[in-house]
Amino acid sequence: MSRTPLESLISALRGAPPVDADWFSVLEVANRSWMTPALFVALRDCGGLPGLPADARDYLAFIHERNRQRNLLLRGQLVETIAALNRAGIQPILLKGAGIIFTAVERDLGARMMSDLDLLVEEAEKPIADVVLAELGYLAAEGQHGVWRPQDAGMLELHGSRAVSAAYGSSIMDAANFSPATYDTAQARLPSSTLRALNLIVHDQIKEGDYWRGTLDLRHLHDLAQLAQMPQGIDWLRLAQVMRGRLQRNAFETQLLTLRELFEVPIPDDLCRRLVPRGQHWRRMVQIRHPRLAMPLRFAGAVAWLGRRVRTKNGPRFTATDLVPRVLRKLTQGRREVAEALMGVHLGPKL
Repeated sequence: MSRTPLESLISALRGAPPVDADWFSVLEVANRSWMTPALFVALRDCGGLPGLPADARDYLAFIHERNRQRNLLLRGQLVETIAALNRAGIQPILLKGAGIIFTAVERDLGARMMSDLDLLVEEAEKPIADVVLAELGYLAAEGQHGVWRPQDAGMLELHGSRAVSAAYGSSIMDAANFSPATYDTAQARLPSSTLRALNLIVHDQIKEGDYWRGTLDLRHLHDLAQLAQMPQGIDWLRLAQVMRGRLQRNAFETQLLTLRELFEVPIPDDLCRRLVPRGQHWRRMVQIRHPRLAMPLRFAGAVAWLGRRVRTKNGPRFTATDLVPRVLRKLTQGRREVAEALMGVHLGPKL
């Protein structure tokens, strides 16, 4: 059975580029999933770049270098912000991409594409932090969560700890779950690799609806695979204790099954046996590998996700008379939905 472009991309990201890959289709998937710079780094490190067509190799190098330059700007913005918060007595916690570029070695700085910077502070510190950001010239972004400045490469989002404690329990904010990180004079804290994995899984599966839609965020799956390779690794059994509710546990184990199959990450067998997560994982793989089945499955998932958002009051509000036009629009969205179905990944970025 021939590989899909997504499967060829994942194989290359794991350091085993297929010899028969359609590299231009692979690049299309990499572009749409924000993985092009990471693909360059993976091929560079495994010696796979010479096997690519020259124009594909040159394109990868160009995108990687442009992203490296952007990440230099983002890191400068991050260091400036952290240093200002430090002067106010605050050591922020760096979430997702912010932690990656703050600690990345220069050789790997250009690997991760990102849209903004996420910082977490204690709830009592948030009013002070808001003042600090205002003094630095940050402005509220209209219609979005975050602040921005015209001269910066990306937005900044400042989160309070209350929502995190409410979602996972106050014990998740214990000091033992974080380690210090320094760049120049800026001092911040990094969540453990286990907590970073928890944040990524809940963000994608529940907050963004991947569990209902059967889609996946390849960039975050790649992040999870890299976290699992860190010296401290990921304590999957501890995460299973945190993800106690039925929905959370099903979503969590679905993500683990996908991570094991696509990136060959070792997962405890006890977390891979339950029927519902295995069924959800099967649906994901069908949507990736069988385009003809993907569209009805994705549409059913989109309807389920819409219903979830309406029930939890986190989504659009509409009356019964609005439902048919919305469904018709969903059925006729066209190229974007077809492309997503064929690739099994999101075309738009997530944080």
